[in-house]
Amino acid sequence: MTDQPSTPDRRPNRPDQVVRDTGVSPRQVVAIVLGVLALIFIFQNNESIAVQLLVVEISAPLWIVTLMLLALGILIGWLLSSRRARRKA
Repeated sequence: MTDQPSTPDRRPNRPDQVVRDTGVSPRQVVAIVLGVLALIFIFQNNESIAVQLLVVEISAPLWIVTLMLLALGILIGWLLSSRRARRKA
């Protein structure tokens, strides 16, 4: 019988890898930081502004207008990337 431990080997595969037992991935840390920054932005930019497009004028808090522009940018990026994917196929 060999002398192998019953627990899995916790050594890193490469010398530059570090074993972390925190349970929080770097992606989660970035998401938390971005979420906190978004909350700070919302609380600091709650004054109402007027946005005019052609003949339509909308009055809304600045953070809502920014969120709508972000959603519009994501939609445009998604539409353009799907068009590029179809062209390559």
